[in-house]
Amino acid sequence: MIAVDAAVPPGPVCRLGPDQRAIRRLADLPPTVRAALATAAGGNVSEVGSVFNATDVGGPAKGPTMRFIQGFKVGTLWLAWVEQGGIAHRYRVVGLREAGGGVMPVASVDGQRSLCATSRKMVGAKPVV
Repeated sequence: MIAVDAAVPPGPVCRLGPDQRAIRRLADLPPTVRAALATAAGGNVSEVGSVFNATDVGGPAKGPTMRFIQGFKVGTLWLAWVEQGGIAHRYRVVGLREAGGGVMPVASVDGQRSLCATSRKMVGAKPVV
């Protein structure tokens, strides 16, 4: 099954720190960050609202099995919120860190309950009341 949304609303607000920068589209990530995200995803990642394989029904997936939702940059940490298809559809936060002139994946965490709360834990931010 292939999933696509006709119109994608702006991502939810998530306060991670005073120096955070919100990233609304995959194309707005620097090429090195996009490449590291693709490596962490095990292949291509589709753009916000674009087609991706949301399930494994019908055999092996052709094309992206992950879709970008939104991202953040906090200091040297990039966080990508993604929707992952396959046998168990889920939402994840992929953490990527700038180091040594490059970008390395550092974590891929299940964000099923709250992508924002998961991101706060990864950044070390205190919950906003």
